[in-house]
Amino acid sequence: MAALLEPPLLRRLESLAVLVRRAVKGQMGGERRSVRRGRSPEFADFRNYTPGDDYRLIDWNAYARLDRFVLRLFVAEEELPLSLFIDLSGSMDWGRPNKADVAKRLAGAIAYVALASLDRVRLTVFAEGPTSGGAPYRGRHAAAGLFARIQSFPAGGPTDYSRLVAPITRQRPGMTVLITDTTLRLARQEGAVLQLLAPQEVSLDWTGDARLQDAETGLEREFTATPATQSAYRTALARRTDEIERAARRHGLRFARLMSDQPIEDMVQRTLRQVGLLG
Repeated sequence: MAALLEPPLLRRLESLAVLVRRAVKGQMGGERRSVRRGRSPEFADFRNYTPGDDYRLIDWNAYARLDRFVLRLFVAEEELPLSLFIDLSGSMDWGRPNKADVAKRLAGAIAYVALASLDRVRLTVFAEGPTSGGAPYRGRHAAAGLFARIQSFPAGGPTDYSRLVAPITRQRPGMTVLITDTTLRLARQEGAVLQLLAPQEVSLDWTGDARLQDAETGLEREFTATPATQSAYRTALARRTDEIERAARRHGLRFARLMSDQPIEDMVQRTLRQVGLLG
């Protein structure tokens, strides 16, 4: 099985952190851990130095051995609980590149940013119903297990959002991120909705008559792609995606629209930083 994310990308992700707008309370008391916001006496992990980091945290003994700058991270008194919900329903198992495959990689990238900052990550996938990714993950050492778990989930089936509301509302205060091609309300959560579309959804790449099949229900419909119907389709799609964005923002959620052919690093380093999810 191919690696979910390449090592060079993982190293670049270590310079980022998940951003929250208000104080959160993790399983430890005090303020959230950050190499930019203080430290406690308890050592936790190493990570590569990046410009802007506190040079006082450089481990000079490690530099003498490795000939590169690394930081010593310390456990402060609070963690950010990050809950990742990944839509792997039938509508996501489609497109070139496949949306479900890209959603897994995007979830892995966001999770790794949190793990490298010693935040706690809980994983849930959903289609007909939510499926837990197991116990929460914490620390970079947990990344391999989390990646393997993400890759183990199959895609397909109808989406039953009504069964997803309760698991979301039971999350501890923190950050909830939903990766899907549609959306729903994240009640009482600070969070983000990441809408993932395939290029073929935005711009129809065929003309003439076709029999279309719903990826989740199996229902079929005759459709003729003409300039007029293609224009109507694009208008309807734009209206729908705008409704999703307005609904997300109305509930105080960050929102980003992503394309499955967009490089993962571009999604993370550019789009998710622009909407204030990562920084």
